[in-house]
Order: sequence, then structure tokens, then C-alpha cells
Amino acid sequence: MCKKILFGIVVAALVLGAATVCFAQVPSRAEGDESTVVSRRAEPQPAMPTEARYVGVSTDTGSVREHNEDSYGVFREAGVYLVADGMGGHQAGEVASALAVEWIGKYVRSPIMKYLRAAWPEQSVSWLEMAYREAHQVILGRSRANFSERGMGTTAVSLLTTSMGVWIVNLGDSRAYRVRGEAMIQISHDHSLVQDLIDAGKLRTPEEIARFPYKNIITRVMGTEGDSESDSFYDKPRAGDVYVLCSDGLTNEVEELEIAKIVRKHGTELQAAADELVETAKRNGGHDNITVILIMM
Repeated sequence: MCKKILFGIVVAALVLGAATVCFAQVPSRAEGDESTVVSRRAEPQPAMPTEARYVGVSTDTGSVREHNEDSYGVFREAGVYLVADGMGGHQAGEVASALAVEWIGKYVRSPIMKYLRAAWPEQSVSWLEMAYREAHQVILGRSRANFSERGMGTTAVSLLTTSMGVWIVNLGDSRAYRVRGEAMIQISHDHSLVQDLIDAGKLRTPEEIARFPYKNIITRVMGTEGDSESDSFYDKPRAGDVYVLCSDGLTNEVEELEIAKIVRKHGTELQAAADELVETAKRNGGHDNITVILIMM
């Protein structure tokens, strides 16, 4: 019932938006007023890329864990790329991350998402955020119904490409970076105890952060009873930018400078870059599952 109501709201909003455009009046210049007409030569502007040109994906159990609780989704026709890092005993984390990918995938492959990306791109991120909330409810419901899966949850970080730019939607401590030329920046913001303490100024130096014993505590998780609200971040891509989506199995083992170096080394060969990132994380210990998606615009 909620989905039908939501669909009606979305359709009504789209119709209202179209009607507003149809009835808008174009201001006319006063008769005889030529002073407002200015002739200028348009400066050529580089076109902003709106779709991924190359994609590379790699995932691995790592060197310590017995099974892989990471999941990922590449929904290229919808412009959506997703990494989910599950948690919970008895392989329940694997169930949670797989459910997140399944339900978010259902939303982004829907006709509504296709229409929003084409006609109303700034609202397509709202649809992706709604997909996160739906996946949260599905995971939470299954956790409550199955004792062996009680308390399971997952992180989720995704990238959405549109004609207006890209959006990152993040929940948990899986990350999104952008590599541009020699620089790499983190776009997402961790939902973790250590990040909260850094933001509050209680952890200031790299040494303090490295010694902190509770770096694995996540403050927002999809599928649990606590806070499950995602954050969204907008970025305007340039041709050649590479976006990195990854679970913490990569960032806990490989320094950011090394990640950027490996990405740049392989150029457009993103599959080779993704594979090398995973192998580097394994050589450095591989204490967790490792998943990475590379997207070049």
C-alpha cells in the first residue's frame, strides 16, 4: 500500500512539474529596447561526462576469513554501482549484504528510476535513498524473524551517474573516493566511532587514530535497530576521473596514496587495477573481505 501511495506521489509531482513548464511565460523585451541585447562569443566548454566509460570489479574473501560477506552490484543501465559489507554471525552478514544489493537493484532497475534519470536527474538520488530505506526494512524484518540471523546488518556505498553529475549515497564505513590526476579525495564520510571522535577533535594525530582500539565500531548500519539514515554527496566529474567504491577490507590494508598510485598506473585498464588492489590488500594481511569497484567517467 505504501509503495502505491509513493508511486502516486512521484507521478503527481512529475505531472505538476511538466504543467509548470508548459505554462511558464518567457519575459519579452520592451519595444524599442535594444540595450539588453548583448552579442558574445560563447567560450567552448568541455562536456561533462554523464555515463561510465570503463568499469572494473574485484572481490575476495581475503587471507583470514572463511567466507565472503561482501556483495556488490553493477547496474550499468541505471547508472548505479554498489558495494555492501555485511556483518553478523553464522554467515548472516553475507545474507544482509546480498539482500541490500537485491533490493536496491530492484529499485534502480525500475521504470521510475529510468524516467527520473532522463527527465528529473536531481530527484533520482532521492529514489536511490528510498531504495536504501526499503532494503533496511527488508533486512531488519528478516533478522527479527530468524534467530540465527538476529542482529545482522550491512554497510552500503553507491555511486549514481546522471546528466547533472554524480551522487554518492553512503551508510556505514565503506568508502567512495575520486581519483583525478595526481590527487585522490574521499567523498563519503564514515559512520563510525573513530570518525565521530575525529570530528569532535578528540582524536587528532595519525598516531592517536592508529592506536584507537575500537576502529571497527560502526554507528550507522543498514538492517539493525539503530540509526540507518544514509548520507548523500554530490560531485561534478571530469573526463578521466576514476571513482573508487570499496569495503574497509581495502582501506584497512592499503594506504590511500598506494590506492591512487595503482589506479593511475593502469589507466583505462580498470579490471587490472581492481585486481591489483585486492591482491595488494591480501599481501598486506588480508584480515577482512575485500571488494572494490572502479568507475571511470
